[in-house]
Amino acid sequence: MTSDTETISHLQWRIQRLEDFIGKSNKTKIVETINKLNEQVFEHANNSLTARKLVKRVDEINRLTNSNFQHYLMENRSTKLELILADEQRIRNVTKNLTKIDTLAQVLNGECFQEVPKLFSALNKLLITHDNIKNQYGEYTQEISAFLQDYAAFTLLMDENLQQYKSILNKTEQKLTIIKDDPVE
Repeated sequence: MTSDTETISHLQWRIQRLEDFIGKSNKTKIVETINKLNEQVFEHANNSLTARKLVKRVDEINRLTNSNFQHYLMENRSTKLELILADEQRIRNVTKNLTKIDTLAQVLNGECFQEVPKLFSALNKLLITHDNIKNQYGEYTQEISAFLQDYAAFTLLMDENLQQYKSILNKTEQKLTIIKDDPVE
């Protein structure tokens, strides 16, 4: 730990060094030293790209916040008019957008949109019914297909039987005609 006397003597030494560097009570030397330091800082800032950008921004902020610049803007009538017109157009756009939002809000709060949840439940019931009908249709289609296959087989069988009956009938008729032509005595 350092004692208070060491701290005070260290501070006195630093003050003495600053006075020697700047030039004690020689005001011209003090001003020259400060100007020289300021030039060195500014030169270093100009050499650094980031510092240069920051200096430009600071200059721009100083220019825009300067009371003379603001006074100049307010004196210029065309500038005032442009500012007012720009604000008026912005206000119109905002009002137009708010009107659209209000209209949409009224539509969304309407009775039709209040019924949407009920319609979803009805739609779900219809989808279930449709699915059931589709499944039943598939079953009926299979049953009808099986019936038509059986019917086609039955029809072919009936056709074959009719052909056989027809041939038997033709043979019987021929025999009858022979018997009629040749009666038995």
